[in-house]
Amino acid sequence: MKPLIEGERGGGPSVEGAVLVGALGLVVAFGIAGVRVTMAEAATSQAAASAARIASIQRDPAAAATIAEDAARGALSQRGIACAAVAVRVVVDDDDGLAVVRAEVSCDARWSDLAIPGAPGSYRTAASAVSPIDPLREHE
Repeated sequence: MKPLIEGERGGGPSVEGAVLVGALGLVVAFGIAGVRVTMAEAATSQAAASAARIASIQRDPAAAATIAEDAARGALSQRGIACAAVAVRVVVDDDDGLAVVRAEVSCDARWSDLAIPGAPGSYRTAASAVSPIDPLREHE
């Protein structure tokens, strides 16, 4: 490396500014990614709770799965979460005499628009919730 001549500077303000702007851009992108993960996890948890509750009040198990999936997707879209893929699984468990509905929801939250070097295109969040089936409701 060549020694600097007296009075000569190693880099101009424009070089320092470019490096600072690049670093600041990465910090902002990682901050946005962190907020998106937190929001996606909260929305996925809420979607699972909504899906379990709506499925637990349905009389037809086949219709319950479809309605639960619609409820989960609706809860995610209401919170403004754009998922690349959404999966909803509804299971009815009646092993110990107390029937419950378990809803499992997963969402692949998009990161591709953040342009973070080395980051995947999406981040998967998953949540499950359980809701009891009312034993006193009328059956058809």
